[in-house]
Amino acid sequence: MVHEHGRNGEEVLRLIAQKERELEAMVARAREEAARLIEIARRDAAARAQQAREEAAKIAQEYQARADARTQGLTDQVVGRARGEAEALRQRAAERLDDAVRLVVERVLGGAGE
Repeated sequence: MVHEHGRNGEEVLRLIAQKERELEAMVARAREEAARLIEIARRDAAARAQQAREEAAKIAQEYQARADARTQGLTDQVVGRARGEAEALRQRAAERLDDAVRLVVERVLGGAGE
């Protein structure tokens, strides 16, 4: 009977050792799978971050183009108004040029006679 318990004890220890190796193998496989999934998630996150950066750059470029176009439009309006005002001043000056020349000549000649 004692001998039988010894065999049973050895058998139990062998079973425990076998189960322990099986569990260690399962844990190793689970760790490998977890590492693989983490790497996939890392790559996916990096790709999404890059895509987000590219999209943000595109949106910023579009807004910059709109702002540039609006600025150019406003500049064109201001320059157009300034040119119009300058032309109007030139026309008024041209219209008054004869009167101005006459006035200067009168003052010069009138002053020369005094």
